[in-house]
Amino acid sequence: MESINTGLGTKIKVMDFRNPVWREGLNLTVRYGEKWKILKIGEKFNISSGESAICEELIICRFKDICFDDLDFEHDPKCRTKIGLLNCLYGIYPKMSVSKENSVVTLVFFTIE
Repeated sequence: MESINTGLGTKIKVMDFRNPVWREGLNLTVRYGEKWKILKIGEKFNISSGESAICEELIICRFKDICFDDLDFEHDPKCRTKIGLLNCLYGIYPKMSVSKENSVVTLVFFTIE
């Protein structure tokens, strides 16, 4: 995980996106593993494309347990179905193809500032 030193003794996390397109209001990104569980609700983070975002909610679960309603908030239109999301995640995280739908993922809900 990359971070930027603010010069004030703190660091701001930076999240990379392959397709940085945003919904109006609440957005969702699904990340393989638990790396992003360190975000706190209300914490600001930067996006590699230059925007700032605020973490609104985090959910850690197995891929197969993602609620269909949550996918309505997915920032990438190609990932708003489970099969679309799974195919996208396989391309980003090759290790995920081993555990497939049993893989642990972190759902990060956020708003763009």
